[in-house]
Amino acid sequence: MVKMFRFQAARMSYVVLALAISAAVVSTEAAGGVDAPSPAPSGPLNLTEILRKGTQYNAFIRLLKDTEVTSQVASLLDSDRNADGLTVLAPTDAAFAGLRPGTLNRMDAQAQSQLVLFHILPKYYTFVSFQTTTNPVRTQASGQHGVYTVNVTSGGERQVNVSSGLMEAMLGKTLYSAYPLAVYSVDKVLLLPALFGRSDVKDGAEAPAAASKPQKQAPSSTAADDQAPANEADATAAGADTTRTRWLLASAATASAVVLSLLLC
Repeated sequence: MVKMFRFQAARMSYVVLALAISAAVVSTEAAGGVDAPSPAPSGPLNLTEILRKGTQYNAFIRLLKDTEVTSQVASLLDSDRNADGLTVLAPTDAAFAGLRPGTLNRMDAQAQSQLVLFHILPKYYTFVSFQTTTNPVRTQASGQHGVYTVNVTSGGERQVNVSSGLMEAMLGKTLYSAYPLAVYSVDKVLLLPALFGRSDVKDGAEAPAAASKPQKQAPSSTAADDQAPANEADATAAGADTTRTRWLLASAATASAVVLSLLLC
């Protein structure tokens, strides 16, 4: 009788252990699906490669290379002195197509460099930090009168607009976001007031006057799609998540088999 009792107690102990393993597997899987940060990329960050994978930033890539700003960005990201990180506002090819014909060709190398640097902010910004930042926001571009700045406004949880004074662009999808680098798509090329005038703005697409209250824009279906974050590291994270999921499912299946065999004894 005592031996039977001990046998039953031992069997129940194994059952409890197996159920505990199953519960741990399920809780780990659930926790893994709640906005876990993407793993840090291996190797040095490559802005050109991030933009190339976005497939619609060829004009901006060409300007980055022609002006050698890519080298400056790489140097800043590799420097221990740049603790604030960088944020790149990348105009799409459609944004460059929206400029008046010949706009870029009329610019000398220095002006093109300043245009590119105007789209780089010397700080790592998330959508949340954009909404709480104080204007004006510094850029990497500068002239005789100091650093050129932009103004940032928020029209909602995921809507952020950036104004140069001549143009206002809306942040679209996130091409990459992991400290120290954030790269966001923008639907307009931000023209510097120091280099351009109202006549350079095509079809009256200039930014609203500073005194006017920014109006909340109703995003089109394309813009709405662009607002969904698309972190460059998603492909790597997806592969890691798939491997982890398979391991967890295998563990759960093993635990369930142990429980079933014990119950049938």
